[in-house]
Amino acid sequence: MIDIQNMKLAECEALSRWIDPRYGFLSPDKFIPALEGNREVYKVDCHVLEGYGQDAEFLREKGNEIFPISFNISRTDLEACNIYQKIEDTVARYGLSRDQFHIEITESTLNDNSQPMVEAVQHFHDLGYQVWMDDFGSGYSSLNVLKDYDFDVIKIDMVFLRKFDDRSKTIVRNICRMAKELGIRTVCEGVESEEQFDFLKEAGCSLAQGSLFSPPVPLDELYKKMAPYL
Repeated sequence: MIDIQNMKLAECEALSRWIDPRYGFLSPDKFIPALEGNREVYKVDCHVLEGYGQDAEFLREKGNEIFPISFNISRTDLEACNIYQKIEDTVARYGLSRDQFHIEITESTLNDNSQPMVEAVQHFHDLGYQVWMDDFGSGYSSLNVLKDYDFDVIKIDMVFLRKFDDRSKTIVRNICRMAKELGIRTVCEGVESEEQFDFLKEAGCSLAQGSLFSPPVPLDELYKKMAPYL
């Protein structure tokens, strides 16, 4: 994610991809729903946590800067394991700080049985972690979510840039303005062109991510790919 004001890399998002020897490259929509349906997705999320800790240790040894990451947790993580303790253990084991982990919660997980999720967001805050809302605007309860949950950042769904017309621009501009008044930072996903980036800067968006800067890449390609923004 690029800080729109200074054009520097501010953060990375941890994304899961599965390269299977039989089926090849599998995007998350091919395997995450099945794992969530079987309450096994927490294993992937814990693997991501451990992987970030190992990567941070490697980068520290190389003398490279360790950027914060944001990563998604599932509602079932809260039920299938003690995700709070898993994160705390990773922070302690690898000598990291809590401000290097930002928890993303997708809007669609907030639609039903909201009280446990309200409590989860509060508990993460009590422990010292930022909580981000992912895919803002992709569902039907976005404004209710802002009323009921205390998010540090909202990530504006890429659908608004996919159809980059005056109507979408008006919506994004007003989301950024409303978030700023609520003391919430904004990230816009799916940025593919300089025109889109210039608009987001004018609209007051905080951070941008998308293929304009880099597609998802493994760690060994990250610093080469992001060199212009370091």
